[in-house]
Amino acid sequence: MKIETTRFGSQEVAEETVIHFPYGLLNNTEPQDFKLFHKEDSSTGPVVFWLQSTTDPDTAYTIFDPSLANFYYEVSLPDEEYELLDSKGSDEIIMMVVVTNIEEDDNKVKKDGLVLVNANITEPLFINLNSLKGLQRSIKDLDYDIFMNVPVVE
Repeated sequence: MKIETTRFGSQEVAEETVIHFPYGLLNNTEPQDFKLFHKEDSSTGPVVFWLQSTTDPDTAYTIFDPSLANFYYEVSLPDEEYELLDSKGSDEIIMMVVVTNIEEDDNKVKKDGLVLVNANITEPLFINLNSLKGLQRSIKDLDYDIFMNVPVVE
């Protein structure tokens, strides 16, 4: 299927690679179907991913694995959410967080040559890469600020 994106232009994607979020994302219940993109030129594998809507060219979220910033979750989902993800347990599910650039005067903030981003750690994404189903869940009882500053290579 062909999708239009403002970030990646026109893209041909296989329907069987589209991730479905039955409830959308917390700040936007529509769209519900997304394609995961990443840069392919990294020798260590992708660090940052883009979750691009397949129906809205302007909707894309930058996401990454919080363990790369030494932040680890111990979260157990309710049974109905495992069922929603077509999962038997947490070993099938990856967790990602949405990140945004920190900007001052329309410029990205850098520290020691790295770009600083905010990571929304209290609303992680849970994605079953086998069933390609996902959900975003609000975790209100974390003892952290809602955003964590993370340095990344641009």
